[in-house]
Amino acid sequence: MIPKFFLSPINQKVAMASMVGASTMLMQRNTMEKSYCDAQNPEANSPNEKRGNLQRANTDYSKLNRDDDSTFYGQCLLRQLYRPRLPYPAWDYDWDHRETNATSQQAMSSGKGFAESKKLGKTRHLLLVRHGQYDERYKDDRRRKLTPLGRHQAELTGQRLALIARGGLGMMKREFAGPCHFKCIHTSDMERAKETASIIASHLSHVELKEPDPMLNEALPAPMIPIRPDIRAVREIDANHSRIEAAFQKYVHRSDPMDDVKPDGSVDHTKEESVEHDDGDHHHQNEPQEHHNQQISSSYSSTYQADEDHEHEFEVIVGHGNIIRYFFCRSLQLPPEAWLRISTFNCSITYLIIYPNGYVSCRMLGDVGHLGYDSTTFSGSHGYNW
Repeated sequence: MIPKFFLSPINQKVAMASMVGASTMLMQRNTMEKSYCDAQNPEANSPNEKRGNLQRANTDYSKLNRDDDSTFYGQCLLRQLYRPRLPYPAWDYDWDHRETNATSQQAMSSGKGFAESKKLGKTRHLLLVRHGQYDERYKDDRRRKLTPLGRHQAELTGQRLALIARGGLGMMKREFAGPCHFKCIHTSDMERAKETASIIASHLSHVELKEPDPMLNEALPAPMIPIRPDIRAVREIDANHSRIEAAFQKYVHRSDPMDDVKPDGSVDHTKEESVEHDDGDHHHQNEPQEHHNQQISSSYSSTYQADEDHEHEFEVIVGHGNIIRYFFCRSLQLPPEAWLRISTFNCSITYLIIYPNGYVSCRMLGDVGHLGYDSTTFSGSHGYNW
């Protein structure tokens, strides 16, 4: 700031006017931001607020007046807009209703608390797989089976998941990384997903294939912003959003710390058994590395099937593009109305990590590296030039 004695009287008035104007704009901005936060989270300033009793603010569409046509900036119905408990981009530490004192924002704000919070239970690995290409000529779902290419895509996906499951050699230290404990495979109740899941399960013979779950069936999960006037969405969203949101809460959450954590908060490793294995340095120098990897992986198969990993757990969910995109947005606490801005190819893999402290990250989004160009499709469209 320039001292007044360096300015002429006229310039002093101009400077003072600029300062007043800037101060007014800042006050207006703060007021607007407060109004937005209050609108997004009206309970936050309530005198009767009690920690831990805040409910999700997302709307149960079945209880709303479906004749209400008020819109959100003209881009979707206001009554169908998802309302997070906290305003974006704040992170809701109790997003899955499993927050504890050890995983609260206050506890996680210290380096020690954050480090300890990662040891409170298992890390959940969710592999969301879109079904393979299917025959779209029929309306009857029983006839909408995978095409030959769709079955091939499912085979390739099963092979890739099997490679993840059995582990492999580290590229640098040549140490065996160890197998990944796959707990189960979930699938929707639609023919194309069930067929894809069955093929994948044939490559993971030791993994339980759960009964199909209609909660995972395909539908429009939420409004689309920007608008898509070519898609009649209002009634379908009204009919299906609550079911899809319930499916998200059923499948996407942190592990239950009571299953894996002692009363003092430490992880119980007493059931783990140490396994001696070849460090990879004694194989014949002329033996192909891939064959050597398979030998070591095979030696771990029985141990992997028998023992449970007390730190990591993998689950596969074979489903549909709309549901996977909605789960992706909701799990990362992004506006679910953005779901249609994402594309997921047939048999692509979206890989979510849910840490014991409730943090979520995405390791893969619609990954098709296992398919190759000739086997990559988005429904009836092949390759990428569409």
